[in-house]
Amino acid sequence: MSPLRQVWHLAKRFFGVLRSRPLGPGDQDEVRQALSREEAALFWQQQFIDQRHAYDVARRVDQATGNADAKAAALLHDVGKSHSRLGPVGRSMATLLAALRIPLPASWGRYRAHGELGAQDLEAVGARPLAVAFAAGEATGDRYVWDALVAADNGTRLLPKPGIDAETGNTMPSEVQK
Repeated sequence: MSPLRQVWHLAKRFFGVLRSRPLGPGDQDEVRQALSREEAALFWQQQFIDQRHAYDVARRVDQATGNADAKAAALLHDVGKSHSRLGPVGRSMATLLAALRIPLPASWGRYRAHGELGAQDLEAVGARPLAVAFAAGEATGDRYVWDALVAADNGTRLLPKPGIDAETGNTMPSEVQK
């Protein structure tokens, strides 16, 4: 991602966090159905702003892929942020100082290391390999699924899976696939 796109992404994320609302009962049920009990325990330890973001990412990934492991990975990808307990301003400061290569206080450092911390937490509870890999940012598995996870997390447009008509979502016969 270019530096300008990164700044735009972070600004949208900051204001999105400020507008976040806790998950409703139907959304909570969907999370419970998508995760194991151990995975769900990590999900519910997150601040509601991270739960909301993860849920929104999971909905986009599920719509694009229909892959249950990818949906779980999306729901769990930021569980490591619970180690820092920072709010929007602290998170923004941690991101800015890290970009400037300025040493961070401990909780801000934990926020910046949330991927590694989350992957460790997920591995410890026996979470799905894709969830562990996505939290750690280590590409694995089906390239389309991985790209869908990354695009959904970044809020960028998801491309249709090869062989799927982007307008209708219908599978195209192999003779018309390009």
